[in-house]
Amino acid sequence: MANKNSQAGLPYQVAVVGSGASGTLVAAQFKKLASQERLALIGNASRPARGVAYETPYHSNLLNVTAGNMSAFPDDKNHFVNWLESRIPESNADTFAPRVIYGEYLASIFDETFDGASNVEYIYGTVVNLSRPKDFWTVHLENGDSLNAYNVVLALGNLLPPGNPIDLSAVKSIYWRNPWALDVARGLPSDAPVLLIGTGLTMVDVALSLREAGHGGPIHAISRHGRLYHSHRPYQARPLAELPEGFESPVGALRWIRNQVKLAERMGSDWRAVIDSLRPYTAQIWSGWSLNQRASFLRHARNLWDIHRHRMAPEISDQLSALLEDCILTIHRGRLVSVVQKEQNAEVVWKDASNELHTLTVARIVNCTGPSRDYSQIQSPLIACLCEAGWLVPDALRLGFETDSEGHLIAANGESVQGLFTLGPLRIAELWESIAIPEIRNQALALAELLVSEAMSARVAT
Repeated sequence: MANKNSQAGLPYQVAVVGSGASGTLVAAQFKKLASQERLALIGNASRPARGVAYETPYHSNLLNVTAGNMSAFPDDKNHFVNWLESRIPESNADTFAPRVIYGEYLASIFDETFDGASNVEYIYGTVVNLSRPKDFWTVHLENGDSLNAYNVVLALGNLLPPGNPIDLSAVKSIYWRNPWALDVARGLPSDAPVLLIGTGLTMVDVALSLREAGHGGPIHAISRHGRLYHSHRPYQARPLAELPEGFESPVGALRWIRNQVKLAERMGSDWRAVIDSLRPYTAQIWSGWSLNQRASFLRHARNLWDIHRHRMAPEISDQLSALLEDCILTIHRGRLVSVVQKEQNAEVVWKDASNELHTLTVARIVNCTGPSRDYSQIQSPLIACLCEAGWLVPDALRLGFETDSEGHLIAANGESVQGLFTLGPLRIAELWESIAIPEIRNQALALAELLVSEAMSARVAT
């Protein structure tokens, strides 16, 4: 999209860095609430709004939330359902839509936000630094250009999976660190064995993507715990009027959950109702735990929580079960020991829970361990510069960055950085649940309302 320069040089009220789902939603909300204010969205995606999660071309990759809870706008819960039904008439609020379709939905919101408005601009580029010479921010782009804005929102989304515990540089020609790469199946013989590192939802996506792309060979998946995520099933909701007692520690929380699951089963209900009843309170629970308690949860219970909380669509679960029953997909519980190049393949040695060694020969290895949360380790000029300036502080558990309750970044001096905000994955350290659309859309609206309020206050002051 061509840049509009009719007001070149004037500061924007808001500059959003990142053109994925988070950036698109906060920009759309700000435009709705303050249609006359200047807004810039900066990103380097060839297809804005989709981000990593919704860029997939494979229709086998479904949302893990029903359409009825995937509206981009909290005040219009049927927005996505209505959009979806207008394109796929047989769909409804209970449909688990393909993620590629949801990407088109986000793209339509992007187009509606940025097409035809002279004060709203999409800038194609990469932000490498921020500086604050006056009462506004200067946003520096990789190509040497810059722009000024009173407020900056970092909507950086998800990172690539972290590095592996062993060196895979010797097999880099057959190793895919990015499981969401569009070429993950390209050049792969249809009968070639594949190794997927990780057994979570990313692994399921890649396994089904390979099948959709025509791959018919064996697939091996390995993780330390070897657990698969559960699927959604219908249940009678059991909402909580308030957070019960007993959540002062991870041990107390686990005890409450186990007791409630047993009670639900005796009453003919489902454990899913218990887990989902806690969703409105997860931030409250997380904020009530000490740093040591959070660290203990991450070490001992995170995976158990994830496989019950972040469930897959029933259709996906059925396809996964078929792959397992047909022995096409094999799950291994263990850890990698070594990987050696053998002509066009790799010889992988792994150790199981009993410390017994096993060997696999595979033609492709894909990292499916999920997005990294340690932003301090990424090779990003922007992150490096902001950390050096003291405007970004990685949290102690390396889940994101320190933020306050309004989404301001917290600086090295412990104070909120005025005019510098974030939402989505970077707020996991504060909120824990901060990666799904239902949480991000609420953050986007709250942040847009705050930005509009500050704009109005500044105008009154002058």
